[in-house]
Amino acid sequence: MVGLLVQWWRLHSLTASYDQGIFTQVLWNGLHGHPFESTLSSQLSTNVIHGGEAPALGYRRLGQHFTPLLAIWIPFVGLGGPGALGVIQVLLITAAGLLLHRLARLWLPESLAAMVGISFFGANAVLGPTWGNFTDLCQLPLLVFVLLLALEKRSWILGLPAALLIPLVREDTGVVLVGIGVWLLVRQRRRWPIGLALIAWGGTWLVLVTTVLMPLFSEDTSRRFMLENFGQYLDGQEKASSLDVLHASLSQPLLLLRELVSPPDQTVRYLLGQALPLMFVPLVSLDSWLLMVLPLLGLLLAQGTNNPLSINIRYTFLVVPGLFAGAALWWRHHTGLFARRRWRALWAGALALSLLFTLTSNPNRSLSWLIPDSVSPWVHVSVGESWRHAAAAREALALVPPGATASATTQLVPSLARREVLVRFPNAISYRDREGLTRPVDWVVADLYRLRRYAPAFAEDQDVLEGARERLRDMGGRYGIRFLRDGVVVLRRGAGDQPGSREALQVWLR
Repeated sequence: MVGLLVQWWRLHSLTASYDQGIFTQVLWNGLHGHPFESTLSSQLSTNVIHGGEAPALGYRRLGQHFTPLLAIWIPFVGLGGPGALGVIQVLLITAAGLLLHRLARLWLPESLAAMVGISFFGANAVLGPTWGNFTDLCQLPLLVFVLLLALEKRSWILGLPAALLIPLVREDTGVVLVGIGVWLLVRQRRRWPIGLALIAWGGTWLVLVTTVLMPLFSEDTSRRFMLENFGQYLDGQEKASSLDVLHASLSQPLLLLRELVSPPDQTVRYLLGQALPLMFVPLVSLDSWLLMVLPLLGLLLAQGTNNPLSINIRYTFLVVPGLFAGAALWWRHHTGLFARRRWRALWAGALALSLLFTLTSNPNRSLSWLIPDSVSPWVHVSVGESWRHAAAAREALALVPPGATASATTQLVPSLARREVLVRFPNAISYRDREGLTRPVDWVVADLYRLRRYAPAFAEDQDVLEGARERLRDMGGRYGIRFLRDGVVVLRRGAGDQPGSREALQVWLR
């Protein structure tokens, strides 16, 4: 219930951001006969970022992230509207936690299994990303727990579909399946044929997708994402596949070891934060390490603009299933400790700390109504202020006709994403149509209030604010101001200004 309320607030206070818009547009386009297409994703492509092109209509996101399993949610976006994705994410993670409890119940007494389940729902690494933008990785924990349950019950009916679907979540989730296969080889040696089969399927699919299938759609993986995430191993290469990265990293063992623990303080904090709600048991559980080590290595060895070691973003879902299942297996051999009151008290205290750290970190600005976004300088948007501003923004968004081409600032993107052409302002106000011709968008919606509110504390918001001001100054003769209230401005191509609006806008451009 708490997760649903947080997602409701994010939707209605316009706190959701760019990734939520991408997934909404991808699935909405699928509903209208153009699966996996997204101009918002195109804006992140190497052709746009490095080549200077306009975002392209017809661009398929599968070149950036290969996520075929997302297609099952297409009907829900049509039925549930803009709030569907947040509900889906919360329900999937809730189902994963309940299934974890059922799995733990096969190994542990009821009270101990319940504590494992409660710890899942109190983990920063679970709550942070669940309360944020929708992510394709939210499908992973449930599938992993289904597979582990099937292995425990020796059920092919459950296990085979889960094993087949895990690599289809995203191009890198096959490594989780490889980890489960390795765990079977080490801990359940009599089941080595199953372990080898999981390793073969997960590893083969990972290589096939990243080296063969994704390049069919674009060069984004080889020319952008591999270089941004693993460029430290590639010695200035302009293009690299997953196999190139693997070879380059293994051929530089000293660099590999350095990256594994660098930066040491952040690595330690991440591991402690992941293990805290389980009273640090995963750190001493061989099963946890076997199940989570491969996806964890991928995070430790990567770099990039989205910090992979942030405990509040989507990458934690790669590690969480193995970490929790392994902890439950550790308790299987140490149930006597839970009978001691001191151990139960310590666990409850660790779980309380995890919840406290989650709340005070204000994950993905989902709790900005409660927790300040910054203390020095002070940035806090109250419930009333946020709601009043969101009302003005919704009034502005209602002016943009369904299906019209548009450009919008980040927090307005999810609300406008159910259309073929939407790009992010101020980065772009044009797009390439299906014939390759560059065309201007018809509508621009910019939230200058929000940018000015956060700019003093956050350099990224300051940069976007400066870019928005510069872009708006340059658009005067081509776009007319149709709405301006509380810093939210709507402009329409070829229209005239509302009386007095140009002067009022100058106040926000200073």
